Amino acid sequence: MTTIQQTMSVARRSTARAGTRARRLIGGASIQGRLVRNFSLAILVPALVTSLVGVGVIRQRVFVQAQAQVDSDLQAAKDIYQSSLDRLNNAIRIHATRMVIYGALARRDLSGLAEEMDRIRQAERLDVLTLTDASGHAFYRSRNPNEAATGEVTDDIVVRAMKELSPIASTEVVAAAELNRETPTLARQASMTIAPTPRARPRTDTQVTSGMMLTAAAPVFTPAGRHLGVLYGGVLLNRNYEVVDKIRRTVFKEESYEGLPIGTATIFQGDVRISTNVRNADGTRAIGTLASAEVTDLVLDRGATWTGRAFVVNDWYLSAYSPITNLNGQNIGMLYVGVLERPYMDALWRTLFLFLGIALGGVALVHLVAVRVARRISGPIHAMAEAAQRVEQGDYSQKVPTGSQDELGDLAHNFNAMTSELERTHQALQESAGELERKVEQRTAELRAIQAHLIQSEKLAAVGKLAAGVAHEINNPLTGILTNSSLMLEDIEPDHPWRDDIQTIVNETLRCRNIVKGLLDFARQTKPQRTLINMNDVAEEVLSLVRNQASFRGIRVTGQLDPDLPTVLADNDQMRQVVLNIVLNAGEAMAQGGELRVTSKVDATQKGIELRISDSGPGIPNDVKARLFEPFFTTKKAGTGLGLAIAYGIMERHKGQLRVDTAQGRGTTFTIALPIRGPVDDD
Repeated sequence: MTTIQQTMSVARRSTARAGTRARRLIGGASIQGRLVRNFSLAILVPALVTSLVGVGVIRQRVFVQAQAQVDSDLQAAKDIYQSSLDRLNNAIRIHATRMVIYGALARRDLSGLAEEMDRIRQAERLDVLTLTDASGHAFYRSRNPNEAATGEVTDDIVVRAMKELSPIASTEVVAAAELNRETPTLARQASMTIAPTPRARPRTDTQVTSGMMLTAAAPVFTPAGRHLGVLYGGVLLNRNYEVVDKIRRTVFKEESYEGLPIGTATIFQGDVRISTNVRNADGTRAIGTLASAEVTDLVLDRGATWTGRAFVVNDWYLSAYSPITNLNGQNIGMLYVGVLERPYMDALWRTLFLFLGIALGGVALVHLVAVRVARRISGPIHAMAEAAQRVEQGDYSQKVPTGSQDELGDLAHNFNAMTSELERTHQALQESAGELERKVEQRTAELRAIQAHLIQSEKLAAVGKLAAGVAHEINNPLTGILTNSSLMLEDIEPDHPWRDDIQTIVNETLRCRNIVKGLLDFARQTKPQRTLINMNDVAEEVLSLVRNQASFRGIRVTGQLDPDLPTVLADNDQMRQVVLNIVLNAGEAMAQGGELRVTSKVDATQKGIELRISDSGPGIPNDVKARLFEPFFTTKKAGTGLGLAIAYGIMERHKGQLRVDTAQGRGTTFTIALPIRGPVDDD
């Protein structure tokens, strides 16, 4: 419907331009003597030419806009395809860190692994889920456990993940033998007969036996960082319509025209359709049909994107094709989206008939009345047409004479009233648009801040749960190591050659225990024990603790604490922990000396207080600032990276805020913001 409205709008503009030319002829002096003789020819020819040219211009504009929309739809389809690959990559990466996975590899024991691998495969809707050992040999195949030890897994993605020791995902073509090794069901799903297709590239084979898969692999490590193997998963795209149907639902809203879907999507393996919602004449999906040779040459051979008008299976579409590459950058398939051409052509034919009908009807009508009214209306109409043209160009101050007392005078009066109202309305719309734009920008900024806050909160909660599990699992072994190594150190002779090694074990175990303690502090999220406290007192107490430390001897501490600062309802120990963490970080940032400034005040809303801690250090780069409150992220050679994450969590539980203002070369300021009345509860 939108396309027809656009077409009609262009038609009205074309007719208006033709009418303007006709009115100019009417206003000329020579029209009076020759109007009857020449009118038919003078009106009919321009009307027909205008109609044909107008339809041609409309067709070009409509198809250019439609093709641009198809290009946009292709990008949206690529995003949906990539999101499916990213979801698979994230799932494999997360499951590779599970204890049941690395535990089975570490023990070389399959007990309990089969049930968990099957549960993961079904929950993530995977066709393949395989676990290999560190040498690249299959340890367990969830679809075919009896084939676990049939040799080395040579898939490029597994080899790359094992070499780079990092998660990786890509689209790959898997041979029939490998599919059979996983399960014959996959080999049967991938196999399809190639259907003869007009305009396709000639080929000698008649059967597709390999399959195209979304694949992902992630290395498996122990908590101590020892590499044990690779977890590998995949989703077979052959006869799997989830991605293409999602593209149709999301991009084209499942719209149809005369019983045919307006938008379609296809995934090609090479030039063969393996997943599509393009239909054959009998209504079945056009699996096994081929792309045209022209598309295949450009997209598969040259790696370029093909856009244009194409005959797809049994109808014409405005189409776009993009290559799908594998891990090695080879073009192994194509992603296609297309929009049915028929609605646009039907709209153009209707527009052409409408133009011709309007032109012929206008010629007949004007011919009947022109002789009688030409002299009376030519002058005022000409003036009004000129004024209307200037109004169309944006000059709403136009006025025409209203000297006559007949209908033309009334029309001129109404025209003047209309232009006055248009001028007033245009000015009001400009003012409203400016105000609306300001409000939209303000609201957008607020929504972005809220979104960033929610993402950080969810991230801290998820990592907290993981940290608690990891810490509890390794705390008991660490205690045993520390106890026995300490006893050995006491019993061994001072000059024994093993003494230094055992001392190293004790020191490193103590360091690990401190890391575990930090993990537990981060995950515990102790409920605040709120009392009325003064943040000035907290700041002064922390400064008195660190002032005489060696790292602060070259630092000048200044401040301007508000003596009338209201008390707040907060946990004194947790607030001291937040302030101490920030102050210590500031001291480390000013290792060569500098100024530490602490100020406090009531915020602008009079509903909260702010404690600001500023240093004159080198500042924080933007890429580090974006990850400042992430758990385990640190730029220090030693440290767990939990300090600011714990402080952020404490402020969250107090319904307060921890903000940072920094830039390279001008220091860093942390602001601790707390409500004066405090939260109602700790839910």
